[in-house]
Parts: sequence; C-alpha cells; structure tokens
Amino acid sequence: MRKEKMIEQIIASVGPMDAAALERCQRRLDNLTKPLGSLHHLEFLALKLAGVTGQYRPALQQKQAVLVVAADHGLVKALCKEGKTTAQRVADACRVDSPLHVFAAKNAAEVVLVNAGMREKFVHERLQQAAVAFGTCDWRQGPAMKEDLVLEALCLGISLAQAEADKGVRILGLGSIAKGGMLSALILATVLGGGVPVSLRQQATVSEKIAKQLVLVEKAFASYNGETEAKALLSRFGGLETAVLCGAILGGAARGMLLVLDGLETAAAALAAAQMQPLVKNYLIAPHVAAEPGFQEMLFLLGLPSYLQLQLQQSEGIGAVLGMSLLRASLHMLNDMRTFGEAAVAVAQDGPGAERQSHAVRD
Repeated sequence: MRKEKMIEQIIASVGPMDAAALERCQRRLDNLTKPLGSLHHLEFLALKLAGVTGQYRPALQQKQAVLVVAADHGLVKALCKEGKTTAQRVADACRVDSPLHVFAAKNAAEVVLVNAGMREKFVHERLQQAAVAFGTCDWRQGPAMKEDLVLEALCLGISLAQAEADKGVRILGLGSIAKGGMLSALILATVLGGGVPVSLRQQATVSEKIAKQLVLVEKAFASYNGETEAKALLSRFGGLETAVLCGAILGGAARGMLLVLDGLETAAAALAAAQMQPLVKNYLIAPHVAAEPGFQEMLFLLGLPSYLQLQLQQSEGIGAVLGMSLLRASLHMLNDMRTFGEAAVAVAQDGPGAERQSHAVRD
C-alpha cells in the first residue's frame, strides 16, 4: 500500500511547464537576429528546456545523465534463443569504449547502468544491482508480472530518477537493454494505442523476424480484454525495464527534469507514464527516429516530433545521448545569439515579425 501511495503522490506532483518562463523565452527567440521561427526545432527544444527548468534562458551547462535499465523477458526462453543474451549486451555496454560511454563522455553525461531483472548473474563496477525479480514470466501463460512487482519496479524507477535529480541532473536520457524488449514494447504500443501499428504490418512484409513478431502481437491483442489502465497492461504484457523506465519518467517529470527518449522500449514506457499522468508529455523529447516498427506511431500518440535520421540498431541510450547535442545547440542559440536590440539590427517592418520583434528586447 505504501508503494501505491508513493506512486500516487508522484503522479499528483507532476505539474505544467512554467508559463512565465515559456512566454519570456519565446519573446527572446522571436527577437534573435534571424527570420521569425526559422530555427524551428531548435527553438522548440529551447522552449522545452525553459518550460521545464522554469528559467527563460537556461544556462549552457546543464547537468546530464543517461539511465539505461536492463532486464530479461519470459518469452525469450521459448522464442529468442539466437543472438547475445541481455547480460552479454550489458557487459558490452559497461566498457568505456562502448558507443554509449564514448558518446556520453563527449556530451558530459554520466552513464547510470542498472540491472532491474536479469536472469544471468553479471557483476561489474559500472552496473548498479537493483533487481526486483529475475526477469518476467511468459505472458502467453499468464501475466508477465504480478501487480505488486509492477509497483515495485515503478518505485525503483522513481527513486533512480530522484537520485539523479538530487545530484543536480536536469536532463535525463533513457535507454534499455532487454532481449525480447522490442516485442513487449510493440504489444504495449498496440494495446495502449488501440490497434496494431501500421508500420509493423508494413515491415512484416519484408522481414521474416518482424512477421513472427506481428503474429505474436496480434495474438496478444486478441487475448487482451480491453483494459486501458497502464499498470494493469504493464502487469499483463510489460517488461521490468519498461516499468522501471515508466517510473523514472514519472519521477523525473515530478522533479522538473527534461527526459530524452531513445528507442521503442523508452517510448512504450513514456506511453504508459502518459496514460497515468498526461502532463508528463511536456517533459519528453524524442531526438531521433528509431528504426523499430511502431516507434513513429508512439511518438504521434505522445505528440512528439523527432529530428535525427540515424537508423540506429541499438536502443541502449545511444540515441538519447546524441540528442543531448541538439539540446546543447539550442542553448547556444538561445544564449549566444544576440537580439535585434543588442545587435542594433533593424526589426521586421511588416508581417508577423513586425508584431513580435522590438529593439526593447535585450535579454
């Protein structure tokens, strides 16, 4: 009961973005020496940071971290025998020369790797041991997780995000390492979105692997009873990593952090979090277009644009860390460019710019 109360309190504490900071940031953006709205997505990102932090002109140096959660799925033992195990992928991610650590270092982001439920024992100094179970169950034979386990995983995610907020982190990237996680995320996208994603059907026509996943997604959708409550759906079909990331999104939004999504699993976690508290959408960005089927449909449901076409084949937080480069660019735009008043440059004389630009704006 205490866990449920904690989750309810976190959900209730997520508020709207700071309206005054948004308004003042927009005024500065409109008065930078460029055509009105011409830097489009960079302006959108700057506004997000302003609204989330409550600072109309956020500082260039924002403390950043990337949280990557690892866990195993019950379906894997029966269906996903080829390829590396979750533990082997985690071992790769722990290396300082892994893509995750290399890109994180270049973006001054701390890497937080967490074992939330791997079956295989793996110990490393760069891996936090916080397993709440040894993987999930096979959803074809019953719920993937008991409801108490979902609550425990959500609370773990909340505590992980809060721990980063206590360190001063304002931008938190998200990632996952979970063999079978893509299938679970596709099922969650289907039940939360109300239908099988079109892109899943399209990719199934050219990929035997995705065609097999489509069969399982359709089977799951047929067995689902129309439940719409996110915690119940996580219990029925979800993964431990998804539930932990969902909690991290709720906890991060409650503490005023900007949350950077990566691949399909993080988007599924965001959908579940948004079902519990729609205001978390304000705290999310999606920096790249993940290659997995269903990803774009999830972003549409979340109301999020995406920017970078990288065709990444890994969803271990790499895309989230690369997205931090875009955020840094948006902050340089906001802080380093001068306004028309500061630069003593003529403002627009007609059109929308004439109404929104003024030499009086100098901060």
